[in-house]
Order: sequence, then structure tokens, then C-alpha cells
Amino acid sequence: MSKKKNTLFENSWFIRAVSLFVSLLLFSYVYSENYGLTTTNRNNAISTTRNETISNLPIQVNIDTDHYFISGLPETIVLSLTGPESVIVQTLSANDFSIVTEDLNLLGPGRHTIEIRAVNLSDELNYQITPSRVNVEIEEKVSIESPIEVLFDTSLVDEEYVSGEPVLSDETAIITGPASTIDRIARIYVRVPSDTNLSSNVDITTVVQVEDGNGNKLNVSIEPQEVDVEIPITPYEKKVPLTINQKGTAASGKTYELSLVGDGEVSLKGNRNLLAEVDEVTLDVDITNIKTDTVLTLPVISPLPTVTVSPTEVQVNVKVTTTQTESATNRSSTTVQPVKKEEDE
Repeated sequence: MSKKKNTLFENSWFIRAVSLFVSLLLFSYVYSENYGLTTTNRNNAISTTRNETISNLPIQVNIDTDHYFISGLPETIVLSLTGPESVIVQTLSANDFSIVTEDLNLLGPGRHTIEIRAVNLSDELNYQITPSRVNVEIEEKVSIESPIEVLFDTSLVDEEYVSGEPVLSDETAIITGPASTIDRIARIYVRVPSDTNLSSNVDITTVVQVEDGNGNKLNVSIEPQEVDVEIPITPYEKKVPLTINQKGTAASGKTYELSLVGDGEVSLKGNRNLLAEVDEVTLDVDITNIKTDTVLTLPVISPLPTVTVSPTEVQVNVKVTTTQTESATNRSSTTVQPVKKEEDE
């Protein structure tokens, strides 16, 4: 018996048959496990119901924005989806659905309750939008063009300098918004911030502001939103008349007429607060020892030590006139010698 068993295991065909049988068993087991699991997973994916919530979805507003302005509409909504997991996964991956309003052009100006809905979602999905209905106000859109005011604190300028007229890259702004808001506009301006003791030009880009009478910023469209502002800062200069003060001792029998050569004005530069009290500059003209017409070149003296004056020199015409008293005196001092007649011899 033992000898017969050994003979069986030594038979090569028997060993091949056993190996083939074992291989078939292993293949059947592995195939069954893999195929059976995949099928189960696929069936589960198809049959499973899934809930998905998507936040911050923007709303597409169905309205002619060139003619209407809408207020009260939220910027985003929350969308809740319920349905087969496979459909939800495809929907989220494609992201080809939209959240829209109804056609608001049919409603016209006024207050309305409108519906928000989703489009391009599968019929196999149920959805809920929060909020799904909102109260809005539709108004006609109005545009105005208005000058831009510049707010600049001139007290920030150094006392020896002065600010000039602001130069803007755009002198006016176009303001667009609902008619009720446009009617509330009280001022359109730019504010120019700056350091103290300014002594050089200001060049800045700043935002255009729109306010109502109470100083509240208004929700409007502004074009341009920013403007460049340049304010020239130059040394303070003041022009005042130059007045002549005749001094000295006049020659006997002479009168004098003094006049300036030029426009009779001088320019003063310096502290504007000090110069506020200066209305003229006096030029002293000494006529002592002047007996005939002449032209004098005289220095112009600054009225204040810290103030410069221009020009520093001026010319003065001096016209001398002889009085009648001096003429009579000259005539009376003249001696007429008598002529003697010759005697006849």
C-alpha cells in the first residue's frame, strides 16, 4: 500500500493535475473577491443619497444695469443639494449651474419681492436656496457730472510760503447711482493730506469722496475714483506801492517835483503774517544841495529785517523850478551903468 502511494506521487501527470486544480481554486477566489467588491461599491455609489451644502454662491442679476439700479439683494446665497451621490459629485465637478433672479426688467422701478432660483441643475436633484425670496427696490439709474472740490489746509504751509491754485488730472467726476441717492449729494471732493511747514510743491494721488449734507459717504459709482492733485508752494510775495518822502533842505527860491522811474511798485518776500501789516514802502529823497534837474539812483530799504525787497534800487526824477521871488531878487541885484555924453570941443 505504501509502495502504491509513493508510486502515485511520483507520477508527473498526477502532480500536474493537482497543481492545475489548486491554481483554478486560487484564481476563482481572487476574482470573486475583487469583482464582487467592485460591484458592491458601484451599486452603493448609485443607490446612496447624499446631502451637500454650498455657501457664498454669487447671484446673477437679470436686469438692464445701464438703466436700473437694484438695492436690497444679497451678494451671495446658500445652496443645499439632495440626490444621488454620483449626480452630486458630477454637478460639483462640472460647476456649470447658476443662481439667478427672475427677469427684473419686467417689474420696473419700485419695491418688489423677487424669487431666486438655480438653473442647469439635474432633474434628479432637489435643491433649496437660502434666501429664496428677497425684498428689493429697483430705481432708475442717474448720472451727473460735477466739479471736484479740493480740501487743503493752507495753515500747513510755512509762513514764508503760499499755496497756489490746485491742478487736478480731472477737474470733474461722473457720479452714477439710483435717483434717490443722487438727489442727496451735497459735495464731491478730494482731501489733500500733508505735513506741516510745507515749503515745496504737493503732488499726490487721492480718492474722490461723495457725501450728503450730514457728511455720510454715499453708495454711488465714481469715475474717476482717484485723481492726481498738484498744489504749487512758492515763496510768499506781496506787491506794495513805493511812496516818496522828500527830506533835506531846499535851495533858496527852488521848488522840487519828484517822480519815480518805473511802475512805482516793489515786491516784498517773507513772512506773510508780518507782511499783512505792510501796505507801502517809503523812499527817502534828500534834496539838499540840488539846484538843477537831475536823476537820482537810490536804494530801497526793506521795512522789516527778515523781508527781502525787489528791486533793491530805483531811480527818481528831480525837477527843479525857480520861484518868482528868486527871479525878482536876481533882477533887483543887477546895476545899470549910465552912459556919459561926450562934450563938444
